[in-house]
Amino acid sequence: MRFRPSTLVAPLLAGLLAACGGGDPLPDTGAASTEAADAVPDQTALAVRPGQAASTADLVLQLRRGASIGPVAARHGLRVLGQFGQRPIYRVQVAAGLSADTVLAAVQQDSDVRFAERNVASQTPEGRRNSVWLIGGDARAYATQWVPPSLNLPAAHGLSTGRGVRVAVLDTGIDLQHPALASRLARRTGGSLLGYDFVDGDATPAEAGSRADTGFGHGTHVAGLVALAAPGARLMPVRVLDAQGRGNVWVLAEALAWAVDPDGRPGTDDGAHVINLSLGTTAPTELLTLAVNLATCQFDDDDDDFQHPGFDADRQRCANRFGAVVASAAGNSGSDVEKQYPAAEDVKGTLSVAASTAAHRIAGFSNWGSWVKIAAPGEAVVSTVPGGGWGTWSGTSMAAPLVAGSAALLLATVPKDGTPGQPTPRQWTGEDVMKRLTDRSAGLCDSSFRQIDAWAAVADQQAADKPCR
Repeated sequence: MRFRPSTLVAPLLAGLLAACGGGDPLPDTGAASTEAADAVPDQTALAVRPGQAASTADLVLQLRRGASIGPVAARHGLRVLGQFGQRPIYRVQVAAGLSADTVLAAVQQDSDVRFAERNVASQTPEGRRNSVWLIGGDARAYATQWVPPSLNLPAAHGLSTGRGVRVAVLDTGIDLQHPALASRLARRTGGSLLGYDFVDGDATPAEAGSRADTGFGHGTHVAGLVALAAPGARLMPVRVLDAQGRGNVWVLAEALAWAVDPDGRPGTDDGAHVINLSLGTTAPTELLTLAVNLATCQFDDDDDDFQHPGFDADRQRCANRFGAVVASAAGNSGSDVEKQYPAAEDVKGTLSVAASTAAHRIAGFSNWGSWVKIAAPGEAVVSTVPGGGWGTWSGTSMAAPLVAGSAALLLATVPKDGTPGQPTPRQWTGEDVMKRLTDRSAGLCDSSFRQIDAWAAVADQQAADKPCR
């Protein structure tokens, strides 16, 4: 895919407050595999403390090949807050007293700049609709609810549990002590957790806040659904949203880059095979498009601006096939017009996910435009919540991790043209996973949409359409 810099300003989302800090140094962490080292080099050249939230004067820009940030910043009165790894992409702040709109327009016309835009806010779809979880359920209700049979999970688990697959959950963090999750966390050689908190800038991506906070428990609930679909997979918790379920695109981009290469060594296979994004923004941005393309290894290596040495690590990692499949929530506006990003990014190896009901229909709250690729259960779903408990929640945020988990089941199997005995997840391409999951899906009632059938995907068999109720 070739990126086209936008000439439009991406406005901050109305009604959303940017909260998470950005530009903090990528964490000094290692890999999930037993071969991984515990100490790794820092990956970021410039930094901003995690408490510095995005503001209307907070911009993101990419330089063209051969350009330097110093002269560009000086011309436009910009202060550099952070750099996206070694890439020529910077988070900058407009100097006090200057109009952010005027400066942004000028930067966008600068011949040394590939794109410039605001650092827009991101949020959980449920937080945008003030939807919170209800206390209730237990381990038995979690395991025996309507979701597993709807996805054909019991049969799928006879073929694959997702063992050997790492799934990164970019969200509000998770309850690291929850009995259903603690044994499923990805860990490094020395036993330390393979995860990171991009909000507080530490290696403990635990849920923060209380039930009074809109986003509290979101990441824990989402992680429990990955585990329900793929009990043998390992979870990489990555906190990118605060307790209100709010963040910004810069932090999300940093987290995507970290998730596919936690140790900063592109030759080691330590990153996520699947990434779940039960979050998004209704404003498309160049940075998020780029970050998703880099994570899935779909960026345009022939583009002159990507010949910058700052992308060398991405090229090396992708040459080793260390990319990820990305599952993203489609949003909860009940609209076929409104798009949520990154779900609406047209990138190979990504899946935009709508929510379905126990009656085998698209949920009334779910977005359902032509850009949505697949559906999964998302109404009244029981999963894990902070404090070791259980709760029921509805939303496309619940559907996406079930697709992520189903992708993990598939990645743990040997593809038709694969090599037995070799690590199986890297024998699949993201595009192949997406195609198998959609080709072997089941039809829903009164709709052209189709729902994941985990067994059909793993077994490579035709799925039976769901009966109408």
